[in-house]
Amino acid sequence: MAQSTVTVSGIVNYGMHNDVNKNTYFGGLKGDRNNLTFGVVEDLGTGSNVTGTLQFRFNSATGAAGYASSSSSAADGAGATQFEQVAIGYNNPMGSVRVGRFTNALGVTDYSVFEDSKYGTNASRAAYGRLSNQIQFTTPAFNGFQAAVIGAQGLVNKYCPGGTTGAGCVAGVDYSAQVQANNNNGSKGVNDFSSIVLNYANGPLALQYADISGVYYEKATRLSGTWNAGWAKFYVGQYNQKHDIKISDTTQKVQSGAVGTTIAATYTGSDTIGLAAHKSTELGVSIPVGQWTARLGRQTNDKDLGVGVSDGSTKVTKTTIGAEYNLSKRTQLQYQRMSVKNGFSPSSNNGLVQGTSTSGYFGDASGSGYFVGIQHSF
Repeated sequence: MAQSTVTVSGIVNYGMHNDVNKNTYFGGLKGDRNNLTFGVVEDLGTGSNVTGTLQFRFNSATGAAGYASSSSSAADGAGATQFEQVAIGYNNPMGSVRVGRFTNALGVTDYSVFEDSKYGTNASRAAYGRLSNQIQFTTPAFNGFQAAVIGAQGLVNKYCPGGTTGAGCVAGVDYSAQVQANNNNGSKGVNDFSSIVLNYANGPLALQYADISGVYYEKATRLSGTWNAGWAKFYVGQYNQKHDIKISDTTQKVQSGAVGTTIAATYTGSDTIGLAAHKSTELGVSIPVGQWTARLGRQTNDKDLGVGVSDGSTKVTKTTIGAEYNLSKRTQLQYQRMSVKNGFSPSSNNGLVQGTSTSGYFGDASGSGYFVGIQHSF
């Protein structure tokens, strides 16, 4: 009979946050830093196996199920569902396939010096790294090269009629500000997601290219790389969003920058979150020194992030410094401090007014914020 093993792992992360608006609150650094994960591997013989994943996430400040997203404060509460990852996979020497809700090839690779925490400088965040109703095909690695194809069917309306919130239906979690959806429309294909991911990893060099698409057009590309020089690891990445995206609390519309058409024609309401077409570039370095690891990252954007804005007031620069100190093999102290700088626009009184980014993914206002905390993994 086939043999199976079950492993239990997890992370507990807790600390104090002080954001750019000088609000103080408590909780984990980012959503997936507090989790309890069950992993199953069933050996089928001849190099094949079946895997299963069940991951429960929680808020370390309250003990409540769910978590705050990377763009929100830890005090904001629950995320999509209690079980944030539920997946089954089949693997053999010819490749693998995985289905369910899980962190995909866009989310698992270490191509950002600060991952996607609110205080980090990740150019593309975790916008596409974990989706529901997902399938991923991955090829075997050949001389360092490997490819993955990701597809996800939109949840909105089909499984969450009328934009009803609930397990797997929370706006901004299943599909972030950069993934198209329309809670009132629900047209087939509007919410679907696909991506081709190419990886290269050989020795100290690692590269990833991703073509990120909707059903109707190429939406974005991402090119990232790392170089491990031994004494330091260097990071570079560029995220290129091709089209303007506007979102309200319950509806979204996507405008094609190429032809100016509206994909989700039933858009209504005021815009609350959204990013203009832009290129976002991140440079970073991490340096291990004994029990310490020091980090530095800088993110820049080539133009305004606000849709329809061209005065430079929402052109954001973000710089973060950070450090970890290993108290033991599994316990570490953590510190991250970011500085957000928006541009200026002329005001009516002949002065200059500093702008505010239109998306929490890049910091809401100019200023600095920090996190200091402790983490234990098991």
